[in-house]
This record gives sequence, structure tokens and C-alpha cells, in this order.
Amino acid sequence: MPSDVENHGRAIWTPFATPSATSGASHGVEQVLKLNIVNSEYYRKIASECDFMAIVDEIYELVDHVEPWMSSKSARGASTGFCLLFRLCEIGLDGKQVAHALRHRDSPYIRAIGFLYCRYVMDGKELLSVFEPYFGDEEKFTPSPNGKEVTMGTFVRDLCLDQHYFETIFPRIPEVARRKLVERIVELGYSDKPLGCGGQGGNRRHNDGSGRPQSVKHALSMQVGRRAPHGQGGGRDGDQGRDDDRRQNYDRRDRSRDRDDTRDRDRDKYKPYVKSYDKYDKYDKYDRRRDH
Repeated sequence: MPSDVENHGRAIWTPFATPSATSGASHGVEQVLKLNIVNSEYYRKIASECDFMAIVDEIYELVDHVEPWMSSKSARGASTGFCLLFRLCEIGLDGKQVAHALRHRDSPYIRAIGFLYCRYVMDGKELLSVFEPYFGDEEKFTPSPNGKEVTMGTFVRDLCLDQHYFETIFPRIPEVARRKLVERIVELGYSDKPLGCGGQGGNRRHNDGSGRPQSVKHALSMQVGRRAPHGQGGGRDGDQGRDDDRRQNYDRRDRSRDRDDTRDRDRDKYKPYVKSYDKYDKYDKYDRRRDH
């Protein structure tokens, strides 16, 4: 039966009677993307999860890119990473939890989602103090599946400089705060020009020259459950999409946090500097990689 979610007066067909219960806040997430998140089957599974470390575990196990939409031509709906990001926005994080995510040593995608959380939720005036220690971060990862490898510093700077992010839009940073961010980036010797797509370059995967993210252009016609608005996937033809595959194949594991040493990720050379959080962090005991 159709749900009670409305699309310009018409009920959107979903496999569920109602979307997942949320606080009602958008957290700065674009409406089209938010509707796809809260009506997804995956988000319904995690909607009752309120434990920060359980969500971090889920990111570690399932997330391998930080695009807002699934990554294949045949994939439909919001990506796993953005579903988990929205769940973090719903539960809200305190300062120590944010710091733990930003300096996590197990997976760069935990860190990237932490930076996206800050970009969506934090006041623009706070972004400089939070992001500045990471402008030169040298850890490398790929924001897109099979995409270009970038440093975490490049990714963070691009979040500050570009309001567009793949096929969606970030909340606007107040002009005074934006100017301070740009000035500081230039002072440190980096370009003040955004690269786009999380630092990989380009505006979005599918660009028709209109200069607008696809999810905005198609906002009036996009329906929950239909394919991602970019129209061009990063996966193989006929592939279900990496998000779907990882969700289906993931066998939920014990959450006791007793992790064995086989989970090592050879991250000894990477020790991010965090100016404001040198003291003991209660979440450090959960890191799978610690200095002994």
C-alpha cells in the first residue's frame, strides 16, 4: 500500500506503510535525500540504534565510500554512509564523540563521516576551530567507489570551500565565517578554489551543464525508491551497487568490542595531530589500533 509520505499531493509508493520515525529535523540534509534516507529499508533497521560506538562499528563494517547516493546504475536510494550519517545527526554527538570520530584510526570512512557530520550540524562559526588541525592531514582514501585517491586534508578543505557535494548541497556557511575559513586555508598555502566531489575534482558524476546538483534539478520529479538522480553509476553495468551488496552480505557481529589483532590496518605511520584533544578520551579504549 502507498505510504502517507506526500509528493506534491500524491502518495509515494514505498514497501512500508510509513517512513521511519525521526525527530522531524532535516539537520541540513536536502529534502529529496532525507526522504530517501528515512524511507529506506536499511534506515528502518538502524532507526532504533542510539549507541554511538555501535554506529561507528556499522560504518567500519559497511561503508566504503561517502557519496550521498548508491554507486551503481541500477542502485536505488541513499547510500549506506549517508543513512548512518543521518542517524548520527538524529542522536546528536557530544564534543568527545565528535573528536573520537575525527581522529579514528581504524577506517578513513569513519573520519570522513565525522567531518560530514560537522559540516551538516555545526554552526559555521565553529567550523574553523574544528577543521583547521586537519587541513594538512595526509591520510589517503577514495570518497567515491573506484574513484580518485585524495588526502583527508584535501577532502576537509573541499567541504569548507564548496557548497555542492556530488549531487546534493550543504547548508550555507554564513559569509563572515566562510571568509575566515578561506583566508586561513590560503594562509596555510592551499588554494581557495574548490575541487568538487570531496576533493576528487569535477562538479558531479553526471553534469548536463546546468550548474546545479542533479538532486536539486530533479527535486520535483524524484520519488522515494527510484534510482539515484545522477543517472550515471560508478559500479559495473547490471551491478546491484556496492551498498546493497555489503548490506546483504554483512553478518552482524558481536558488539563486545573485544577485537582481535587480525583487524590491524597497518596504520602505524598515521598519527593525526589534534590540538584540542591531547588528554585521555574515554572512547580511545574502543579503538582497535592503539599504541602500546
